[in-house]
Amino acid sequence: MLLRSSLHGRHDGRDGRRDLLRSSDEYDVITLEPPPPSAAGVVNLYSRDFYALAGHRLTANGLLAQWWPLATQNDEDSRAMVRAFLDAFPYASLWTTELHEMLLLGSPEPIELDAARIGARFDHPEVASALGQVGIGSPAAMLATWIADRGGLEHYASGVMPVTDDRPGIEYATWTRRGEFSRVLPALMALTDPPQVINASPELIQSIAAEQNRLRRLYEAALEAYAGRSERAGVGLAQVLAEDPNNPYYASFSASR
Repeated sequence: MLLRSSLHGRHDGRDGRRDLLRSSDEYDVITLEPPPPSAAGVVNLYSRDFYALAGHRLTANGLLAQWWPLATQNDEDSRAMVRAFLDAFPYASLWTTELHEMLLLGSPEPIELDAARIGARFDHPEVASALGQVGIGSPAAMLATWIADRGGLEHYASGVMPVTDDRPGIEYATWTRRGEFSRVLPALMALTDPPQVINASPELIQSIAAEQNRLRRLYEAALEAYAGRSERAGVGLAQVLAEDPNNPYYASFSASR
């Protein structure tokens, strides 16, 4: 789907690149949710070359949002993908969207987190309702999905070569890498630091920290389940649910057990 202010990446990477190449239009937002890079013909939506092209089509404060499926490539391939992203965007951050997926945000300008503006968005009933349905019931809960800024991502991707059009190594993998998710997620969660939020009250900062801690413990419980330690997983999940029993995202873990 192509709009004047946003470009949504298609499943066929060649089409997405043609959209950018055939026009000089600029976009406030470019979002990418193609299949995982191991799908044939898609790796060119995960390459440094594509990110650079997309970056040149962003407005001054525009954002590119890259969906990151954690379970479909190993830790080394994931680092190469992040390296490609960082090579194209001077400002970048990482957010968790759910257990098996994260979101990379890139921009030519600093990505500012303003508590006042974020709070104003939650004052819109339709925004609050949509986010609430996926367990984001407050500005603190949304900001708690923050993982790291460029510094943390640079640490994660240090010492690896980027994915490029002529070096598409992450394409040559099975659809799901067995056991790799339990390597990738802990490495990324280890990067977690508090988001730098302007106009944030002490109460908001405390709430963000509490929400981050709860989300971290949820993911730790899930990793216990992956390791076959179901009793420990159950205890961890029960503690999280006891603290926030009305959170639909947390409740979904209980329903899937």
